[in-house]
Amino acid sequence: MVDLLSRDAKRLAMSVITPADRVLILGAGGWFGRTSIDLVRGSGASLLAVASSSRSLTVNGFRVDTVVWDDDAVRSFAPTIVIDCAFLTHDRVKDLPLETYVAVNRGLIDNLVAAASSPGVRTVVTISSGAAVHPRDARESTLEANPYGYLKRESEEALRAAVDMSGTAAVIARAWSVSGAYPRNPRAYALGDMIAQARAGGIDISARPEVWRRYATADELIAVSLAVAVPGTTTVDSGGPLVEMADLAEEVRAAINPAATIYRGSISGTPNRYHSDGEDWVNACRSVGLAPLPLADQIQLTARGMSDRTS
Repeated sequence: MVDLLSRDAKRLAMSVITPADRVLILGAGGWFGRTSIDLVRGSGASLLAVASSSRSLTVNGFRVDTVVWDDDAVRSFAPTIVIDCAFLTHDRVKDLPLETYVAVNRGLIDNLVAAASSPGVRTVVTISSGAAVHPRDARESTLEANPYGYLKRESEEALRAAVDMSGTAAVIARAWSVSGAYPRNPRAYALGDMIAQARAGGIDISARPEVWRRYATADELIAVSLAVAVPGTTTVDSGGPLVEMADLAEEVRAAINPAATIYRGSISGTPNRYHSDGEDWVNACRSVGLAPLPLADQIQLTARGMSDRTS
């Protein structure tokens, strides 16, 4: 079994999830879903993994059979913890008619609300996105202008309303830029693509304007969100060290292949700054005693996951 989680994230999750818990994971087949499965593994808690189809997943040597959403099955399972990772991501907007994209995601929002409203649920963590609030609250614009961000913000508000009077602890975990071992298509993300390029001998930074990001691991975001949960709704924005793509490329080269070359053409255009201010992440981590992985260690963790692709 390969070490595909931050050890501190695993330790933190184990301090929150008990053998008596019944953990429902929505969107179990995706990046955050598989990360959540690995975090829950070994806790002794019962697990119900819901995905878009019924199939067998192997997550770091741990086999899980997924099921499609079923009201009766979820009700019978009687979850105490819900980790919601189910959503069609922004890249699917171009692949689907808008009405289909909206309908599927609103169906997933309905499932989240139903799960969060189940008797006995004490903690709900939903994975949202910086797109919900960047560069402004997405609901201030139109659905057509930013379908992904608009619907993520809609999901946040739906969860907040569902738990407002129940005493359930809900955490909105906004993932801005994250690292980790379980992305389904690593090369679709800057970090994964740089790792693959570095292994091949050269990193070509295609972005012409400056691109600034903050990276935290997906497992630490989930674990911290579980640990900070208190009755009502809490928001945790991921953070991490602020890096420009040239800095990221240097970090990747040092961690993966010091002999790799780095190429970038002339820099021009308005800088792309998609990141939180970082303070919320620092405060959340400090409150639960977690020291976030340094960027170099995040790169190594992501690289290990890319070398150990699971089914």
